[in-house]
Amino acid sequence: LSGKFATVAGVAEVRLLRVTYMGELGWVLHVPRAGMKTVFDALMNAGVPHGLSLFGSYAMNSLRMEKAYRGWGSELTNEVTMVEADMERFVHFDKEFIGKAGTLRSKREGPRFALSYLEVDATDADCLGNEPVSVDGQPAGLTTGGAYGFAVQKTLAFAYLDPKLRRDEARIEIMIRGELRSARLLAEPAWDPANQRLRS
Repeated sequence: LSGKFATVAGVAEVRLLRVTYMGELGWVLHVPRAGMKTVFDALMNAGVPHGLSLFGSYAMNSLRMEKAYRGWGSELTNEVTMVEADMERFVHFDKEFIGKAGTLRSKREGPRFALSYLEVDATDADCLGNEPVSVDGQPAGLTTGGAYGFAVQKTLAFAYLDPKLRRDEARIEIMIRGELRSARLLAEPAWDPANQRLRS
């Protein structure tokens, strides 16, 4: 969780962030637009001996789902408070921020809905988002997205559920492509819950 500016392949002011959205040991680079091709080519060339290759957004989504990382525009929107997204640990209530009043109300009165991390008994299709979820036969919410986690060999999903219905022993079902699929609440990330790989 550190960061600094550096010169990379002759390109100055590259912001290096020691954090990743995939839950693995790595860096995020913010490169000035004019230097992107230069930095990209240098990294790809340096990675040849290590088998470096490109991957796409579906792979990234699979990795972030295994780590239970929330996504902007799916789990995190301007309609959801950090309390409802189960991310209150990142909020500093002693500071001012946009949405503070709503976040405090959510904390005081309880969340309208609660983000739930799920393992799904799916077969040939994963949650994409907006699939209806029922708890003990009652409508309870919608999924925000999902993916197959290849490292853990499980289908994973996020859903916002009615907090009054959400219980560990509840019967949770998700409608995927016209079929009800059973799901279970997960209390921690399916992959590396202790974050050891990020610190290696």
